[in-house]
Order: sequence, then C-alpha cells, then structure tokens
Amino acid sequence: MKPATRSTLLNAYPLLRSRDVNDAGQRMGKVFSPHRLSLQGNGRRLDVRHNQVRLRDISINVLRYGADVSIDSAARADFYMVQLPLAGQAQISCANEHIVADSATMSILQPHASSRMAWNGDCTMILVQVPCDAIRRRATGPGNRLNPGLAQFRSRNDQRVAAWWQAVEDLVRNLDRFGDHWLRNPAAYVALEEFLVSSLVALLCEPDPSARDMGNDSRCFALATDFVRAHLDRALTADEIARHASVHPRTVEAVFKRMGEVSPVAYARRCRLQAVRDTLRAARSIGRDVSVTQVALDHGFAHMGRFAAQYRAAFGRSPSDDAVGTPP
Repeated sequence: MKPATRSTLLNAYPLLRSRDVNDAGQRMGKVFSPHRLSLQGNGRRLDVRHNQVRLRDISINVLRYGADVSIDSAARADFYMVQLPLAGQAQISCANEHIVADSATMSILQPHASSRMAWNGDCTMILVQVPCDAIRRRATGPGNRLNPGLAQFRSRNDQRVAAWWQAVEDLVRNLDRFGDHWLRNPAAYVALEEFLVSSLVALLCEPDPSARDMGNDSRCFALATDFVRAHLDRALTADEIARHASVHPRTVEAVFKRMGEVSPVAYARRCRLQAVRDTLRAARSIGRDVSVTQVALDHGFAHMGRFAAQYRAAFGRSPSDDAVGTPP
C-alpha cells in the first residue's frame, strides 16, 4: 500500500513537487537562489513539497523535503529570507553565524549572503521572501534606522519575535483556509502584506534616539492597525492587538488615544463594519444578491441586532439599505 502523503499548509497553492534531487535543486534554485541540494544518510526518500502564495511584493512559502538534505546556497539576490520552523529542525550557517533553527528559533537570511543548511527529514518551514526594496521603503520613517548588522537568528523568547512569528503563522493558516477569499481581493492581500513587512521592519530596525517617543508610538500604532486590517474576519480583543504590537494592553490603549482613536477595539470594530459595507456595496454594484447576515458573520458579527445598531450608528443607514437600496 502506498503511504499516505502528509498534509502541508497551503497545499491548495502547490509550486513544486519532486522526488528527484537534481530536478528539485535546479527548480528551487530558480525560485530562490542557485544552490546545490544533496541527500544525506540512507533514510527516507526525497519528497519535496513546496507551496507558495505570492502577494504584491513578497512570497509566503511552506516547504519540506521529507528527507535529510543539505543545501549549499550561493549568494542570495536582493532579498531577505525569513525561516520559521513549524516542525523539525535545521542547522544553518550564514555570514559566520551558526544556529540550530527549531520551533523556538527563527533565522533571517541576509541579502547577498551565501548559506549552508542541513534540514532533517521532519523539518517543515514557513519561508517569507521579502525584497530589500520593500524593507527600505518602510524603514525611512521617523524612529526607524535599518541595521543590517543585527543578529540573523532570533529567539522566540524575545517578545517582539514571538509576536511577529505568531502573526505569520496565523496569516498562513488563514490563507490555508480562506486563501480564495483573500486573494481575489487585491486590497485585502495588500493589507496582509503591509502588516507582514512593516512588522518585520520593526525587527530589523533599531530606534533612532532623536525620534524615540514618536517612533515608538508610530511603530506600535502601525503594528496594531495592520494586525486589525489583516483580521477583519473576527472580533479582536485588546490583549490580542497589544500582543501583536509587542506592548502591554494599557500601552496600546494609550497609543490609540494619542493617535486620536477611542480604543483599539473600537477601531477594529469600525474597520470590520467598513469591510461589511464595502462588501455589500460591491455586490450591489454588480447586481449580485448577498445575505447581509452571512456577510456580517464573515466579519465576526455574531449578534445581528447589535450589528445592525452599530452599522446604523456608523453610517446612518441600515445594512439592508447598502445591500439592495440606492447609494446615499
């Protein structure tokens, strides 16, 4: 009997399937950087499963080899590669640094740097490929100073690392379940990308002392609002928003008030209400019937009476007016 194939996240978006080491190495080299792929030991056969979702600038990948392999990579092009192990471990050497990456340690492989890696057969990773230009564009604001010399390996014991890592996993699992929904809406996947990259910039940058207070508030607000816009399918708590901004809940509340918002929860609710309205009006514009109740549920509103009251308070109209009525 043929063994069952183990499920991998983003299986609906396959990029590469291969059992041949030379074929896999050549094809992977075209996707990332040229490299030499070699089987190690006499264990399991190679079974490469590489899934990929491309957004506007970046790609989100889930990769496993299914066997012990070594990867000797030439100098990387002008992009960062963030590796987040979901299972197993890999030994990674890059720019005179060496680490065992596992569920507690991620790696940030630098642009234009060669690397050597040894993945065990159980290793599965999320790989986030980010062009340097996407980082530079977001690292020019107040309080940001890109530091290319920062350590390439980060521990999940660092709260900022843990927050970003969890956010990436959440987004990948969201794409795994609802990718068709997100990817047919450019505004939605651009928001997902903006959240991922701006949050990564916060890890790659060190604060500029001359703009520390404004920079801290700006980074916190950006991380929090990006997280909100990336999770318009459910009601978020202040604790969740704070955790993904790597601050205490009282801090994120204070930052939102300084930025002119009532609270992070109120901001998140307003964003979800606007997303409902945009969906209803878009459907109306093309003559497509939609269920107001289903659209509300899709955006995390479980109590229809409360939802209708909040919608009317926000827009001066009922949801059904925007679904089937005339524009205001």
